Amino acid sequence: MEQQPKINRIQWLFGNMCNYDCSYCPTNLHSNDSKFDDPNIIANAVQYTVSSLRMLDREPSFEFVGGEPTLNPGLLSICQRMGNQKLSNKLTTNGSASIEWWEEYYIYFSQVEISYHTEFANLEHIEKVIDFLIEKELAVKVMVHCTHLDEQWNKAIHVYQILKNKGYKTELKLLFSNFTKGFQFYPYKTYQLKYYFEEKGQDWDPEQTMYTGNLKYDGYTHARHDMNREFVDKKDGRIKNNWNYKGWRCNAGVDQFVVDKRGNVRRGWCGQGERLGNVLLRNVEWHQKAIKCDLDVCRNGFDQLATKFK
Repeated sequence: MEQQPKINRIQWLFGNMCNYDCSYCPTNLHSNDSKFDDPNIIANAVQYTVSSLRMLDREPSFEFVGGEPTLNPGLLSICQRMGNQKLSNKLTTNGSASIEWWEEYYIYFSQVEISYHTEFANLEHIEKVIDFLIEKELAVKVMVHCTHLDEQWNKAIHVYQILKNKGYKTELKLLFSNFTKGFQFYPYKTYQLKYYFEEKGQDWDPEQTMYTGNLKYDGYTHARHDMNREFVDKKDGRIKNNWNYKGWRCNAGVDQFVVDKRGNVRRGWCGQGERLGNVLLRNVEWHQKAIKCDLDVCRNGFDQLATKFK
């Protein structure tokens, strides 16, 4: 039996161009001050990446993120240079692109994750996009973003219930008050956390997250909580050591890489290890070994996917 090439996941950041201006999103993630590079330059960089990895008997699996990557006018030429059909390529998007856009681009992806932002998203349009992608046999997941503010929470839950009742793969996404800097969630209320954990099919003890500081909140709907990622992960039972892999070996840079908006390649968004090169300059050293982690916590979701071992 012929051995299949090893898959290398590559998360590629196209900058911070976005057509939304969500109140809970850090300005540097959607300020539109990081313009898209010349499409031909990026397309050549993608082709270089594909060719380099295949020479090492690896098959690249791309995940494009932003900003909003569907705004990139050069995305079609970029996709055409991937040279691997749709394999396991993933697109993370707010879903706002037109149906005509999806008709042209869907063949290059097998997974689409739609971030539903209630402040801007059009539910009717999102449903049409989901139906189209499912018809084309793509795996689609919708992440409904919800803050602790009652009005926004209620609107998000309403949308979540509609999408869930239609049979779409839908999840609620709690948000961090210090996004990119830590794992402290917004001060979600008791009824919100109760709903969230019950929807995940998990038991939840409100006493474990009750805020006991000197705040004059009272009653069931006004309790405030200090809930962090450590608590959530204990409930989910997914990751050991509370995301602390200090002293462990990590395969970030072996089975996955990240590319920033300037073309720099690193093992992960954590910044561990030296820069591996630049795809625009075509000088990347892809052949890496596992690195020993020096950080107290693995903060990024993509970095967390890399295999860890002692």
